[in-house]
Amino acid sequence: MWSFLDRLMYDSTIEEEYYRKIRQKSSSSSAIVVGLVAAMGGFLYGYDTGLINDILEMRYVSTHFPSNGYAFNTHERALVTAILSLGTFVGAVLAPLISDTYGRKFAIVVSSGLLCNAGNIIQVAASDIALLCIGRVVCGISVGILSASVPLYQAEASPKWVRGSIVYTYQWAITWGLLIASAVCQGTRKFNNSGSYRIPIALQFLWATILCIGMLFLPESPRFYVQKNKIQKGLESLSKLRRLPTDDADLIEELVEIKANYDYEMSFGKTSILDCFRNGGGRHKQVLRMVTGIGIHAFQQCSGINFIFYYGVNFFSSTGMGNYYLMSFITYAVNTLFTIPGIILIEVIGRRSLLLWGGTGMSISNFIIAIVGVCISDNHISSIISVSFSCSFIAFFAASWGGCTWALVSDIYGISIRQKAISITAATNWLVNFICAYITPYLIDTGAHTAALKNKIFFIWGGFNAAGVVFTYFMVYETKGLKLEEIDYMYLNCDNARVSTKFKSQKIDYNTPLLQNDVLMNEKSNNDPQEPVSNGSASSRSDNNSVHSSSDSESSDDPPYNNNLTDYQRYLSSLGAMEDKVPEPIHPPSVEHEHDLNPIIARQFFEAPPSESDSDSEGSSHASIGAENDESGSSNTTYSS
Repeated sequence: MWSFLDRLMYDSTIEEEYYRKIRQKSSSSSAIVVGLVAAMGGFLYGYDTGLINDILEMRYVSTHFPSNGYAFNTHERALVTAILSLGTFVGAVLAPLISDTYGRKFAIVVSSGLLCNAGNIIQVAASDIALLCIGRVVCGISVGILSASVPLYQAEASPKWVRGSIVYTYQWAITWGLLIASAVCQGTRKFNNSGSYRIPIALQFLWATILCIGMLFLPESPRFYVQKNKIQKGLESLSKLRRLPTDDADLIEELVEIKANYDYEMSFGKTSILDCFRNGGGRHKQVLRMVTGIGIHAFQQCSGINFIFYYGVNFFSSTGMGNYYLMSFITYAVNTLFTIPGIILIEVIGRRSLLLWGGTGMSISNFIIAIVGVCISDNHISSIISVSFSCSFIAFFAASWGGCTWALVSDIYGISIRQKAISITAATNWLVNFICAYITPYLIDTGAHTAALKNKIFFIWGGFNAAGVVFTYFMVYETKGLKLEEIDYMYLNCDNARVSTKFKSQKIDYNTPLLQNDVLMNEKSNNDPQEPVSNGSASSRSDNNSVHSSSDSESSDDPPYNNNLTDYQRYLSSLGAMEDKVPEPIHPPSVEHEHDLNPIIARQFFEAPPSESDSDSEGSSHASIGAENDESGSSNTTYSS
């Protein structure tokens, strides 16, 4: 009786939910390991940035490096500080040439193991400003490549439910780099010899080596393998990242969806850097997306954060603070601590809300610092309030714009141009960083050809932060909880950024009228003569408007790929990619036919001839699975306000 009641009350969905959570936990833990190792690229940037803030104020450096022999002038201070950003700009521009050709992993290994260490050698050997600047440029090229490759690698390697948090760890690593650099310089700044600056710089060898060796043990991005049409390697890479066997049905479905999305984009032809600024080609609202990425990075750099991290020691000393090195260390600690809420909140409230609320808090804090500096004459009270709200500003930045910017920009571009677009936005980040770093000393210093703004410079930062909030409200689409392949579809279906929060994760039907219209419009613009598909069923599916074309990455007789798999096969039929006739749909494996998994993979990706048992199993399950596919098809709802 009890066994009967047990069977009667048993709910199979409980067990399914349990195993689903176990699988998610397994994939998440793997993504966390991958994300933290790759995030060491951010640590290198943070450490180098933190070094220069403290090194320029060291007694030994200030008496041996400046041209006058006792202190850096405004031009020298601006040059040494900003020159790193010039190198990072060059590195970000070079990143797609390396990453799209040899892989994300290769780009990270080479930039950390080769370029970064070469720059470190030059800086350690430096005894004057010229050699120090050359070393910082070389290190900057390394950091620029890392800034365009690490967030991309993290985003492509992570499952959708933790992707934002994983990319956010890049910013968290930057904050740890700043903090550790400040702590090391605290211990060496009183040395009255070259060890005061050479020891902190030499430690960069350790951080670069950790990143280089760590990356050797991580898999390459599966999306890179898909771009190179190395499907088996992509399957193996995804298997390692998700910690699932290569014959797992969900794993296969994810890889097939990646391939389907890439084939859809590449059906419009090869992409160049100019395509990042063109709508069409399957890249919906592409100009809007580029403006979003460039704008978000520009507003991040104009927030005033680097003013504190580049010139914090100099600023706090000018406000009358006693131990200004300690105050600088406190700001780094606040930055590190308050990055943790951002890692959590980005997948709870989303990118858009995090940027809106964070930008508002940053703007208010900046304006308070500026008003206090103008209205309160008592230096002691003014300095206390300034330091307090500087920490408040840093806390808001760390929990929002610091890491959310990198996560958002890693999300919003299609696979065919993702590395190119991220490199452009990262280059924008470093270009604006260079401009801000170079002109800031002229704005705050006293003397000839300077503005001597002091606290009043925070009016400028506060204004930029307020403008960033407005920009976010109208331009930033919400990507929380979506696969990278679903974000294109979100831009297609959402009329504006404000309604993007309504869009939910769904299975994409590449045969929808909206996507098919893209294909037909693209073909009408070509000069090649149109040639209808000869097969009648295929013609009926595409309303006799189908034309022959092929993906750049594959020949016309490649087998179809779709996300379960009928819809995308129909899409290929509309392009005329399958000549003469459309083969019977290939269906995903059912639970009852687990022994068919490997043959199905072979037929999907390698054109292996199906065995008789495979054909029988497919035929017997054709109707039931086809019905399931129809039920699970995505809706074509357009979201508008």
